[in-house]
Amino acid sequence: MIGVCYFDFGIMTELLITCVKKNAQGNILQVGINGDIFDVKTIAEKIWSRENMYFTIANGIRVRVFALRHPSTNEPYLTTTTNLKLPNNLKYLPKCQ
Repeated sequence: MIGVCYFDFGIMTELLITCVKKNAQGNILQVGINGDIFDVKTIAEKIWSRENMYFTIANGIRVRVFALRHPSTNEPYLTTTTNLKLPNNLKYLPKCQ
């Protein structure tokens, strides 16, 4: 298991996302950080306000998490890429308990 990582960048903290909760369609609704569960909207707002930065580990590589808005619904979602053709590594994280 990967340990909890906190990096302090002045006023911004960087946190490791270790697990996800998805709906039946496979969309990520919540993420796990340090044993706590947070809604996608909450995490997106913290990214947009520059309060926090988030990352995950994919194949042993640290990847940044971005908050975007869905083009048709305008709902926030989290992804590890801004290119819709590339895979979102968050979708491959284990399910949060």
